[in-house]
Amino acid sequence: MPPLLEAIELHKTFLDPNRAAMLALDGLSLAVAEGEFLAIVGPSGCGKSTLLRLLSGLEQPLSGEVRLRGQPLTAPRREIGFVFQRANLMPWRTVLRNIALPLEVNHTPQVEVLARAEALVSLVGLDGFAGAYPNQLSGGMQQRVALARALIHEPSVLLLDEPFGALDALTRERMNSELLRIWSLRRPTVVMVTHSISEALFLADRVLVMTPRPGQMRAEFPVPRPRPRDPAVITEPEFAHLARRVRAEIVE
Repeated sequence: MPPLLEAIELHKTFLDPNRAAMLALDGLSLAVAEGEFLAIVGPSGCGKSTLLRLLSGLEQPLSGEVRLRGQPLTAPRREIGFVFQRANLMPWRTVLRNIALPLEVNHTPQVEVLARAEALVSLVGLDGFAGAYPNQLSGGMQQRVALARALIHEPSVLLLDEPFGALDALTRERMNSELLRIWSLRRPTVVMVTHSISEALFLADRVLVMTPRPGQMRAEFPVPRPRPRDPAVITEPEFAHLARRVRAEIVE
């Protein structure tokens, strides 16, 4: 079966503070199967976030191509949802209205907007908080709202850029379990960038390791653990051994 999402020989440059061209990605390729949960790790500054922006259509490569269902991706698409490290919620809108925003922008009928937004409030575990404002929510709750907002269009692909990186360790663990629960119900294709090896191995079907900048793919690790996964799996010797192998491939 052909991949749902594919990156082919991506090259991307940026201008550094001295206005010199800096190569961020150098011929990077990957393929993601439909329904797969893929995690990407690597050293800071290796181009992980840049890669996600290319996979989303928010930016275009200098050369190479991103394909969705075999067709070139040249602009953002509704079937690709994106969750950033910061929730970026509108402080004057309630939880319900933040989730509903993408549908309202597209002039979806209000009856449908409310029905879908209310269903997502429940899906992400925020029953009772639909009328709350962002400043009344914890960091983890704000990220639940951001996740629900990204799911409002029922995307085929969900891109996650270190979405729980700013949370404390216990909240992050809870959010990882919640993310797996939501993924098991909706089954979008997920590509997640993270700095946490244990998080990547707990969540993903496959973990890719990137090289230092300019980013290329260095190694690939299938995660041979059945689902559903209990958080206690991270204490098992097999998991620890795999984590050490992944860590050994991350070159700072």
